[in-house]
Amino acid sequence: MNFRQIEIFKAVMENGTVTRAAKALNIAQPSVSKHLKLLEHGLKISLFQRNGNQLTPTPEGLALFGQVERVYTGLGFLQNFAEDLRNNQFGELSVASMPLIAQKWLPKCIAGFVADHPKVSFSMPVRSSNWIATAVAARRVHFGIGLNPGERNPGICVTPLMKLPFVCVMPPKHPLAKQSIVRFDMLRSHDLISLNSFEGQPEIFESLVNDFQSAGKRRIETFASNVACELVQQGAGVALVDVLTARDSLGETLTYRPFEPRITMEICSMTPEHWPLSRIGSSLLDLMTRQAKKTEAEFAALTWTK
Repeated sequence: MNFRQIEIFKAVMENGTVTRAAKALNIAQPSVSKHLKLLEHGLKISLFQRNGNQLTPTPEGLALFGQVERVYTGLGFLQNFAEDLRNNQFGELSVASMPLIAQKWLPKCIAGFVADHPKVSFSMPVRSSNWIATAVAARRVHFGIGLNPGERNPGICVTPLMKLPFVCVMPPKHPLAKQSIVRFDMLRSHDLISLNSFEGQPEIFESLVNDFQSAGKRRIETFASNVACELVQQGAGVALVDVLTARDSLGETLTYRPFEPRITMEICSMTPEHWPLSRIGSSLLDLMTRQAKKTEAEFAALTWTK
């Protein structure tokens, strides 16, 4: 029994006669008859009762046809599955993200992606950049988005996505809100809220710490940009945070201004060095890369043209 014999048997059962089966398969009638006899000989059972040119399925023939239909139904599902894979319509993705990207930016990217890929499943762990780099290298996640880990984590490919400048967040009626740009020396007379989890902090942050200690001003450290903005809203001081979080936190009670000297967060994608992404993973990362460039351009226009 081979696939060609089963294909011809199925055609005869569905079309009722050898003539119609041959026409459906675009082959000669003798070829159909030959393959049927070879199939019956191989199985050592009669699949049809023959009366002249008439073929009537035997009970064994009907039973075999039932199984053949089930196999072809499975092949149909397999074909549809393969088409879904080819068209990026099926798969599972695990994308790890640092907190500030996971708050709004990444969910917007994924929401737009799943609208066009309804059969794709996601998991989205939110962790530190160092955790993400380790997880990507160990292939516990497909890829990650976080701060550039530098050379501390072998086994991953790091590709820049966007640079997010730091801005100063304050209430709209705060004295610093009158400034078009907030400079380093302007912060010395105000209580400051800053990020303690900014890996690879530039020297400017160390200078700020020393200045605030010597001036006797209050300094509050937090590990999350959105928490820093909430502290500003509650009147605890002004904050230095990334512009993405600042923009997402704007309202009647908060505003922000560019900060000089310019400090940026370099947001990168991290992928396994020796393991290629699936087609669906590459499609999502391409979408995120395009969106990152738009976001970077948007903030460049909004905050640094003054």
